[in-house]
Amino acid sequence: KWSGVFFLVAFAVMSLVWDAGARRAIGLRRPYAGVFGKDLPSALSAMVLLPAVTYIASWTGWFVSAGGWGRNWAQATSQGPAFFVFDSFRSWLSYHFQVLGFHTGLATPHNYESDPWTWPLLLRPVAFFYESPKGACGADSCSQAVLGVGTPVIWYGGLAALIAMVAWYVATRDWRAGAVLLGYAAGWLPWFYWAIADNRTMFLFYAIPMVPFMILAIVLAAGLIIGPASAPQGRRIVGAAVVGAFALLALVNFWWLYPVLTAEIVPYAEWSSRMLFKKGWI
Repeated sequence: KWSGVFFLVAFAVMSLVWDAGARRAIGLRRPYAGVFGKDLPSALSAMVLLPAVTYIASWTGWFVSAGGWGRNWAQATSQGPAFFVFDSFRSWLSYHFQVLGFHTGLATPHNYESDPWTWPLLLRPVAFFYESPKGACGADSCSQAVLGVGTPVIWYGGLAALIAMVAWYVATRDWRAGAVLLGYAAGWLPWFYWAIADNRTMFLFYAIPMVPFMILAIVLAAGLIIGPASAPQGRRIVGAAVVGAFALLALVNFWWLYPVLTAEIVPYAEWSSRMLFKKGWI
C-alpha cells in the first residue's frame, strides 16, 4: 500500500522532534543542532532503509515463483544470473508503478464511494454482499447482508476522544496526545488532496489504518476520565463507571449490528432497523 509511506514520513519527523525535545529537556542550549548530525542518519536507517528491505523481502514468494502477476519468469531467467536479478527487479518496479498509476487515476463513479471527510461519521459504508433469500427467516421478506461499517458507538466515541486529544495537546503539549493525533492525521488527511484535486474514487474502508489511533484516543480519553492514581476515590469510581458504561454500550452496539456484518439471514424489517442512515447505509 503506497499510503503506508505517509506513516513512515510522519513517524520519522516525530522521532526527530522527540529527540530534539529530549535534548531541550536536559537543558542543552542548542537542542536542534544534533538533528542532522546525530538523529537523521539513524532515522534514515530505521525509517527508510529497514522498512524498504523488509518490504522487498516480503515479495520473496513473487520473486522465486513463476506464477506472480507480471513476473515474466522465463524471460528473466533465460539470460543468466545477472539478467535474472536485473529483469526481476525491473519487473517488480514496473508492477509497482502500474499499481500507483491505477490508484492515482481512479476516478470512476461508484454507488458506494465516499469522501474522506465523511469517514469519521460512517455516512457511506460499503455493502459487500446483499441477497433476499425466500422463506429462510420465517418472514415474508428476508435479508442477508455484509455491510462494511464500524461500530457507531466506537466511531462516534472515537471522534469525541480525538477532539479531546486536540484540546489536551493544545493545553499541555502531552506527547501521547500528539502521537495519536499525528498517526490519525497521517492515515486520513492525505486523502483530502486526491479527493479535491483528482476527484478520486474512495471508500470507507480506506479509513482502516486510522482505526488503531482512534482506539488509542479512546483509551487515553478513558484514562483522563478515570483520573490518575492520586485522584480522589469518588472521582475514580465515577470515572470508571462512565468508562465501563461506554465499553458495555459498544459491546451491545456491536451485538446489535452483528447480523448485518456476517450475512445472517434475518427478516427484512430487522435488517432495515439496523441501517442507521437510510440514505447512506443502503
